[in-house]
Amino acid sequence: MMTQTDSLKFGVEYPADSGQMHYDFELRLPMIADNIAVLQHVGTVSNMQVRTAIFARCLVRLGTIPTETLTSDFLAGNMVDDDFDVLAAAETELKKKRMRSNPPSPSTDSPSSSLVDTASPSPASGS
Repeated sequence: MMTQTDSLKFGVEYPADSGQMHYDFELRLPMIADNIAVLQHVGTVSNMQVRTAIFARCLVRLGTIPTETLTSDFLAGNMVDDDFDVLAAAETELKKKRMRSNPPSPSTDSPSSSLVDTASPSPASGS
């Protein structure tokens, strides 16, 4: 399983009103099954709700918060919007890692024929 680790800027407090903040996270790449499950659960009410639910499903860990606590409602109620952007950036990085790299360009060491062979004949001088 491919994952990305990073840290939130503002963190998530857990347990509530404890002052204990959690910053470090590990996120896995969302799969189609995650999208289907989220759409069946939350519908298409808003893109941010869908994305928050995806993150909740794909967070492998967030500090020491129990994974069963990491629901879309929990994240929506306890995460600053800038930290949402941090998760989105981590997901983008995961997609870049997963993407097939471009094949190398064919070699262009030397032309297949010399310039003399392909040059147009010059007009004959008339003097």
